[in-house]
Amino acid sequence: MKKVTDLAKLTPEQVRHVCSTSGDNGESNQRKLGKDYPIGQPSDPVKKINFYTSTCFEGCDIYDENGVTFIVSDGNKSHTLLDISTLFTQICGRLRDSKYKGEIIHVYSTTKYSRDVTLDEFVAATKKTLQEAVQYADEINSLSDTAREKTLSKIKYINEQYVRIEDNRLIVDKNFANMDIVNFKICRHIYRTYINLTDELKRNGYTITRHTFSEIIEKMENKDNARVTFKELFDEYHRLKTTRPFFSLDNHEELCARIALKYPLVRQAYDELGTAKVQALKYHVGNIRRELTKQVRLPSEYKIVKMIDTVFPKQMFISKSKAKSELQRIYDDLGIQQTAKAADLAK
Repeated sequence: MKKVTDLAKLTPEQVRHVCSTSGDNGESNQRKLGKDYPIGQPSDPVKKINFYTSTCFEGCDIYDENGVTFIVSDGNKSHTLLDISTLFTQICGRLRDSKYKGEIIHVYSTTKYSRDVTLDEFVAATKKTLQEAVQYADEINSLSDTAREKTLSKIKYINEQYVRIEDNRLIVDKNFANMDIVNFKICRHIYRTYINLTDELKRNGYTITRHTFSEIIEKMENKDNARVTFKELFDEYHRLKTTRPFFSLDNHEELCARIALKYPLVRQAYDELGTAKVQALKYHVGNIRRELTKQVRLPSEYKIVKMIDTVFPKQMFISKSKAKSELQRIYDDLGIQQTAKAADLAK
């Protein structure tokens, strides 16, 4: 709140900060905000911009005829990722009398966790671990009191998930397993992709009118059957490199790196040829590869081999006339004053 207030140069008359005032947290919050910005109460008169922390999430009514709800979820900060069916809905219900109370602006970035494990796989693995914990606890607890006490006294700590020692018995806490599933669902499923988030919002009765910041990257990463053209990827890479939105949680360089990791030719073409040249080549991948090869400071023989590799199809018959024609074009592109002959390919 303090950073946004300073960045926007908001005066005390323009902004109100509603956050915890109790104990050490209250003192720390006031110290961060400064003496000119006293911590407000939910019942105080509203101002142009009002910040509300989690202290107002539940049971707090906010009255503001012109109020618009913004919820910010940063994929790199797990405490800002909210379960749609519970806390998200609680926040949306706080604004009581606004003419915009049916509209919520959700600014978010996706999480960067591994995508190798699905929600169903995680739930199945968690249930299996819980079942093994219950079986282990039952076997230990079935011992006589004396045998169980001796056994547990020799165990310095229980290396079993969801199990703890209490009153000389093993207790399995199923709530811990449920919490693991909920946290996984929020951090590694709901906020993992734009598609997952919008599906979850729709399931809870929300209508989506906003779209992802980079639809090309979502298309590239999350739809196995979707075809992303080189032109789409290059133009998106160029946009991310040359523009900066007013507000975005996504780091542009990180988004560019994600494109470059999967399609390294995009970055190479952007860095070595530039946008104007790629556009002049009409985004043709073969022409771009040839142009990149021409610029390499290596012997002509190496360049010829590299360009042949990009032009000639593999494991297919090529007529002598076509082979000579393509080889001559390579010579011409490289500025080699030589007439192509079929025999050159055997060298």
